[in-house]
Order: sequence, then C-alpha cells, then structure tokens
Amino acid sequence: MKTIDLVVPCFNEEEGLEHFVTETNKVIDTLPGYSFRYILVNDGSKDKTYLVMKRLAAKFDNIKYISFSRNFGKEAAMYAGLQHCDADYVVVMDADLQHPPAVFPQMLEAMEEGWDCCATKRDEREGESFFRGAFSKLFFRLSNRMTDVKNPYGAMDYRMMTRQMVNSILELSEVQRFSKGIFSWVGFNTKWITFKTVDRELGKSSWKFSSLFKYAIDGITCFSVTPLRFTAVMGAIIFFLSLIYIMVTLIQTIFFGIQTPGYVTTLCAVLFLGGLTEMSIGILGEYIGRIYMETKDRPIYITKFSNFEDEDYEEK
Repeated sequence: MKTIDLVVPCFNEEEGLEHFVTETNKVIDTLPGYSFRYILVNDGSKDKTYLVMKRLAAKFDNIKYISFSRNFGKEAAMYAGLQHCDADYVVVMDADLQHPPAVFPQMLEAMEEGWDCCATKRDEREGESFFRGAFSKLFFRLSNRMTDVKNPYGAMDYRMMTRQMVNSILELSEVQRFSKGIFSWVGFNTKWITFKTVDRELGKSSWKFSSLFKYAIDGITCFSVTPLRFTAVMGAIIFFLSLIYIMVTLIQTIFFGIQTPGYVTTLCAVLFLGGLTEMSIGILGEYIGRIYMETKDRPIYITKFSNFEDEDYEEK
C-alpha cells in the first residue's frame, strides 16, 4: 500500500478546518489502495486554529500538526510540511476546499502512469474582478518571459509529487521562497490538469491585492535578474541619446548662437531622469534586500508546538 502525505498550510482556519478534514475523508475513503496522512501547519493563526488541530489529532490517528511561534507565511508553512513528509507521494493543498480533494483520483492516475508531478491550474474563476484577472494574466506572461521557470496561466500550488521531487525541492533552502517557481525550477515531468475553482464555503480569505502584488514581485525577483538588466539598458539608451543631444546643441551654438533655454524641456528631462533613477535604486534595493536576508541565515520557521515524536522541532 502506497502512502500519501497531505501538507496543508493553515492561517485562521478555525471555522473551516474540521469541515475540510470531513470532506477530504469522504474522498480518501473511496481510495482503499492508499494510506493517507494529514500534516497540518498552523502559520501563526490569530484564532483557535491550533486548538482545532489538537482536537482533530486526538480524534484521528492520521493527523499530525505543526504550530509556528508566529506568522512566517504560506511559503514557510509549505516548506515545514514538506520537511516532515516521508510518504511515497506528497500533496500540497489549502484548507479552504478551493483545492478540491475530489481531484485526488485524477492525480493518482497520473502518478501511476509515471509522472513525477500532477499539478493543477484553475479555469476562469467566476466572480473574479476584471482588474484582478488582468493582473494575474499579466504576471504569468511577464514571469514566463523574464524568468527561466515556466508556468501555464492559472498554475496553482495544489499538486501531488513523488518522494524524489520533494527531496529535490528541500535542497533549495532559501529564505525568500516562491514555491511555484521552485516546483518548476527543479524540473521533473509534470502533468497539468484543469479544474473549476469555487468560492470558499467557510471563513474569509487572507489574501489581499497588496499581498498578491508582493507575491508577484517575489516571483519575478527570485528567479530573474531581468529588472536589473532593464535598468542597465535604459541607462545606456539615455546615455547615447544624451550624447546625440549634446552634439546637436553644440552644432546649434556654433552656427546659430546661443538660444533662449527651454524651461519645459529642462523640467521634463529632470523629472524623467529623476524618476528613472529612483526606479533603478528601488529595483537594486529589492535584490540587495534579498541578499541581506539570505546572508542572515535565519531559520525559515520556528515551531512552537508539534505532535511529531522523537524529533527536535524547536527550529528549522
């Protein structure tokens, strides 16, 4: 019998966590050839998510949990869950049922066919605002062009992976993590399946547009230096245009004398160059900040409580 670990990051999932386990168990019960285990990761929730985890762990023998000392982010929660896995297959999924467990049979079919990973991408989502949908499409388009990792539009973290692929992912231990890029960067053969997303039944989403925007910036800067090259190219273009402008100005001065300076032209040039300089410094700062965070060598997460036995889980 093959084993499957379900890694489930949780943040303020008090209302829906038990419902998630109940619904997932309904699917698991239809797959008698596999042994499932939950690894619930409490990412510093402000509600009673941890207490719900303890209650579920006491009720079901196949539920393990890890509770962080504070909120370290979903990326850290996924990494912690993967670190504690030892199953043949590993699934990464959310606890809000927007990653439906009903997809498990399709995933297992792909894995038994020999794929290293079966990943999901969402179909057009009903009720999503035009602005958010357009921003999402723009991110995937830019990310695929600017980085060496490729993901189809709508790619999600929800996927099933082999033990070998998970071990490869754990070798990438950077603090500033972008899992979608890491999943793609390690390679392996991935089968993509599409499903229609639904609104969460219980609780509220913790994702805001500002969080999604930061996530998009992380996705590009973690796997590409294209923004730095862009500023270098812009600087070179402006330099050559400046040389041409200087030559034209000298010729005009020699043959036609000094003309009255154009205040509007000067103002536009100063504002343009000033804005470009500030943007360049900001892009450079993003990369320097990442270097700074990595050189600190801080743990990706710190565990406060866990029901894993015979191991040291104070910090990883």
